[in-house]
Order: sequence, then structure tokens, then C-alpha cells
Amino acid sequence: MRAPSAILVALATLSAATDATSLRAAGNGTNGSPEIVGGVEAAVGKHLYIAGLRETATGGTFCGGALIAPKYVLTAGHCISDDVQYVALGTHYASGSADGERIRVTRRIVHPDYFLREETPFNDWAILELAKPATVKPIKVTFDDSAVGTVATVRGWGSTRSGGAGSNVLKEVSVKIWDNAKCDKAIQKTSEGTAQHLTDTMVCAGGVRGQDSCQGDSGGPFTVKGANGEDVITGVVSWGYGCALQNTPGVYARLSKARDFISPYLSS
Repeated sequence: MRAPSAILVALATLSAATDATSLRAAGNGTNGSPEIVGGVEAAVGKHLYIAGLRETATGGTFCGGALIAPKYVLTAGHCISDDVQYVALGTHYASGSADGERIRVTRRIVHPDYFLREETPFNDWAILELAKPATVKPIKVTFDDSAVGTVATVRGWGSTRSGGAGSNVLKEVSVKIWDNAKCDKAIQKTSEGTAQHLTDTMVCAGGVRGQDSCQGDSGGPFTVKGANGEDVITGVVSWGYGCALQNTPGVYARLSKARDFISPYLSS
């Protein structure tokens, strides 16, 4: 699974992309490691809505998220634990206090139907309530599914090579959305039938060697471009079978199936 903390964009030469279902998170006792391998540095100051989940105000980020309302951050259900004490917003960095703001988390709300089955998360959404409103602008949320072939973007913090030190700057990679039936077949083929089957709460993207999300930025935003060119969130980083493998996409929790859960917080 892509355990609670890092979006991982793997190099084409990544030899450590293991053929195992992995949560895409990092450093909190899950089986992930905090890394974005490859990818490009995101523009400074452009994606201020991206959240870093931290145990301390200036400590390292172990999961991603997105500000969807002044006091609410959307993330992945499998990111939630007692370690989620602070959210960093408006920062380009994985730790510290050089920019942005750090706000204490006062409540963690996991989707009521969230569960793990053999390390694969289902209904993988959660909301974090903040102690005070953030000063940065929230990202727009869409509950409309994007068409197959649409280019989406994932962003997060992580290492620049497998097993290396984490990147201190925000990185990003573009991935194309897959048809769910084709994605399920691809994952079953790669896993030799050992992976869990997809549900309609999931959406796949990627499948190009060297371009993927992976361990370290679970919960991070899966975005598409809106009518005015702005980022719009349509999913969150969830899990995958290996990372950055050819013809094996990453899996994201689609927001269209969580409308009733998310909507009340958008007007709060």
C-alpha cells in the first residue's frame, strides 16, 4: 500500500520497486518508505493548498493532504493515527518552518466505511479538522469523474532515489487516467493474482515506467485542470502494486464516491 506519507515518483531505472501491494505512506510504522524518486520540483508558492501531515509542528512530513475548506484537510484514511498532530500548509518544504503555516489538528474523521484488507485500503478517505482557519486558499473539489486518458498530477515530498534521503522540496509528476477494468487486469497480471481487485471507489493512473506515486505521500492530492486552468482535486493517493512499473498504474481514492462524506465540510 502507499502508506501514510509520501508520493513517490520512481525512476525508470528503479530497481527497488517491489512487486508487492503497498500503501503510499512513510515513516510511521507502515511498510512504506518516505520517497519521491525522480519527478520534477514543483513551482514554489503555486500549490499552497497542499498539506503535509506531521507529528510535530516542524518535524518531517509522513503523509500528504489538501486543504478543501479553511479549517478542513482531506487525506487518506490509512494515514490516520495518533501521530497526526499538525498540518503544514503553504510550504515548499517537507519539514521546518521556513515558510507557510503549521496548524494543530483537533479532530480526525475517517470515512465510516474505511477498512484494510490484506494491506489494501478501501474507501480510503479522511478529514482533518484544524484548530484555526488556514490563511491559504483551499483547492476546488470536484465530484465529477475525469475521462479515461485525462492527464492528472500528483505532488508530494520524498527521496530522490530509492533508499536515499527524503527530498526537502515539493515534487510533482503527471500521470494519465486508466479505465478501471483494464487497470484491474494489469494489476492482477503483475501480482500474479495476489492483489485485491479494484472497486468503483478507486481510480487508476500512470503505468509508465518511472512515473508514479509511491510510498511517502499517501493522502496527497490527485488533481486535474479546471476550466480556468486551476488545480481541481478529484482523488487522493492511496495504494499500488509496486511503484513506477510499466503497465501497472497507481491507485487513487476517487472523490465522486465520497460526496456525502466530504460535502458537509466544504460549507463549514
